[in-house]
Amino acid sequence: MTTRLSVPSLRTWVGRRRRALFDKFDDYPSMVGIVGTVIALAILIGVAMLLRADRQARYDHALERAQSVASVVAVSLGGNIAIYDTLLKEMVREAEDSQLPLFPERVRDRVRFGQTLSRDFLYDAYVVNKSGRISAPLDPVHDKIVNVADRDYFRSHEANPSLGLYISQPYASRTHGGVLSVALTRRISAEDRSFAGVAVIALRLDRLGAQANVNDSSDLRSIDVVEEKGTVLACSPCERARPGTLVNLPGDATREQNLTAALSFPEGARAADYRSVRVPGASMYVVVTPSTRALAREWRRHALIFGSIAAICAATLIAGSWLLVAAIRTRASTAARLVNLSVTDGLTGLSNRRALDAKLAREWRRAKRSGSPFSVLFVDIDHFKHLNDEYGHSAGDSVLRAVAKNIGGHIRRDADMVARYGGEEFAVVLPDTDAAGAAAVAEQVRRDVERLHIAHVGSAAGLVTVSVGAATGVPGACDSADAVLKAADEQLFIAKQSGRNRVSTVVLREPDLSSDEVGKAGDVS
Repeated sequence: MTTRLSVPSLRTWVGRRRRALFDKFDDYPSMVGIVGTVIALAILIGVAMLLRADRQARYDHALERAQSVASVVAVSLGGNIAIYDTLLKEMVREAEDSQLPLFPERVRDRVRFGQTLSRDFLYDAYVVNKSGRISAPLDPVHDKIVNVADRDYFRSHEANPSLGLYISQPYASRTHGGVLSVALTRRISAEDRSFAGVAVIALRLDRLGAQANVNDSSDLRSIDVVEEKGTVLACSPCERARPGTLVNLPGDATREQNLTAALSFPEGARAADYRSVRVPGASMYVVVTPSTRALAREWRRHALIFGSIAAICAATLIAGSWLLVAAIRTRASTAARLVNLSVTDGLTGLSNRRALDAKLAREWRRAKRSGSPFSVLFVDIDHFKHLNDEYGHSAGDSVLRAVAKNIGGHIRRDADMVARYGGEEFAVVLPDTDAAGAAAVAEQVRRDVERLHIAHVGSAAGLVTVSVGAATGVPGACDSADAVLKAADEQLFIAKQSGRNRVSTVVLREPDLSSDEVGKAGDVS
């Protein structure tokens, strides 16, 4: 059977739990400061973790952007190279079909159209015969004899019949005034498959950079086009290497490692800081480097703002927590003082009637559990009204304080108590004290007050004296602490009737003992 709490019961339970929690904080106020400090540190740690994650996210986004740009540029270059390769294949086919060093007009028109599309990136095309001489230039007007047998593309095709499309190393053009160029080439074969020459399309490296340029590149440090052997073909911007620069590579590195090594400048840069994509159909790569400097600058600004806010919040929380600790301690101290004032007599500094009643009840319960004797003294200043009338209330107050101090000086144990019962009367609670012990304490009080030698003309002794009534009870022989207190009061009356400045004692033996049956007072003065 499931027990369901009603709404009032739930509210009561929550209220109790809340009060219990607040009571814990009152007992241990430092817990508030410690909890506040821990929460503040947790906030700082959490913000630091979020900022770190944000930095990594920004870095990952920059790399994704670099990868995307590299792919776009590579596809764009691959499309141009595919067009140029188609023109090369047509040049090779015409040359092989006619076996003449010709540049057919239709092929020339298509090359011109390709030049228009590539914005002067493709600036020349020609056929090289098997001896290395340019025999069919795109522009036939000049009659200058140019031999390119020393070029790497010529030697590579001559030595390797199955080379296919070959991209040369950068070179200074001999037909266009030394313009830095790179050649896309294919082999021309004779009918017997022997080497017959090379079809060449020349590209200007200074125009290749335009192909790699991206309009929105504020978050990119550079875009580089690199030949697989380590030669930089184009760059935008060219802050680390110029086109045609050959970067030294480790001899035992693979091609991918070669590329990473070629682009790892400044030295010590991580390969993970770059994104590279191979150009489709060509032995070159597009490598994009994100602008980590701009990324770090933006992240630092972001971290400074949120870190400052988190630090201010944490500092405020810590300061507020410990100020609350101080406030709780002040409140507790004030409450303790109020409680102390509520149970303390303002004139004498002794416990008051309220504290006496609580003490009697508490000690009687303890006496009932242990079966030990329980004694109470009643002390009254003799002829106090006459003292007030003769010497004034100020002198009377001084006498009250002096007598209270004297009585309090006889209290040796923590369990004992002296209280001002009212007016000039005082009560002394003596737990675990038998009749003999109570009588001894009573006599010491009476004698020591007399020895104060405070003048009092209205007293028989000419000094301030006290009368003391003492009663001792044992749980089972009497029914309550009030009965013992009442018996002590009755003994005080007997002592006063017997001439004052004396002690009268009694031991309660029956629960229904009346005042007529109390033991005879003994004058022990």
